[in-house]
Amino acid sequence: MSIEDSLRSLSLDYLNLLINGQAFSDVTFSVEGRLVHAHRCILAARSLFFRKFFCGSESPGGTSSDQSSGSGSRAAPPSSPQRSGVVIPVNSVGYEVFLLLLQFLYSGQVSIVPQKHEPRPDCGERGCWHTHCTSAVDLALDTLAAARSFGVEQLALLTQKQLANMVQKASIEDVMKVLIASRKHEMHQLWTTCSHLVAKSGLPPEVLAKHLPIDVVAKIEELRLKSSLARQSLVPHPTTTTTTTTLVTMISSQPLAPTSRTRRSGECGVPSTRPTLSL
Repeated sequence: MSIEDSLRSLSLDYLNLLINGQAFSDVTFSVEGRLVHAHRCILAARSLFFRKFFCGSESPGGTSSDQSSGSGSRAAPPSSPQRSGVVIPVNSVGYEVFLLLLQFLYSGQVSIVPQKHEPRPDCGERGCWHTHCTSAVDLALDTLAAARSFGVEQLALLTQKQLANMVQKASIEDVMKVLIASRKHEMHQLWTTCSHLVAKSGLPPEVLAKHLPIDVVAKIEELRLKSSLARQSLVPHPTTTTTTTTLVTMISSQPLAPTSRTRRSGECGVPSTRPTLSL
């Protein structure tokens, strides 16, 4: 078995722990009214957020733990995992995104694109492959936000790459949504890709202002100006063209100089008289 096969088998073994639900689980989350069983040691090993949370300093619902009591000891919040049998509510992300997050933490890989032909909200196209539709873009954006919220930077980078591919064929409205998200999460490469796509869309500033902050619209207009100036610099100037044409005409009207001349005696080592042999 190769190293790649061994790592793939290890990834699947860990993922099966998550899929099998309650098998050996020691922590339970409640997301949108549905229970998700997991394992503290795996979550703590893969995420600094969960490591701090299981020590009682963070909460996956987006709130901090209660402050320490007067005796100096930290009081466990009502949803603290330090209490056995407590179901931990998660309110900051949806069920689907939370499962994607856990799948990545368990296996190191995840497919952010929805299942092909699956009925999805915000996608009315029958048989859609969900490669760049609004529903697929929204799922990727929610996954990006969750990855940043839970401190899983590898998943955030993977989602950024996925979004960069999606926006090439996505609607301009979805591109602008990704543009705003890339600015919020300080993903400069994704910002550059989306801003150039919006600049090339041809939408006037008054339309862009309905979807984007005014300072972002100003940056888009600045990109358009730079692009316009660059195109103008590639167009030959009329005066330059006329001068070049005139110069070519003058040169072509001049008589051609002889390309060679008759070699005279004594030049280039040619003797002036034929040598004679003496016996």
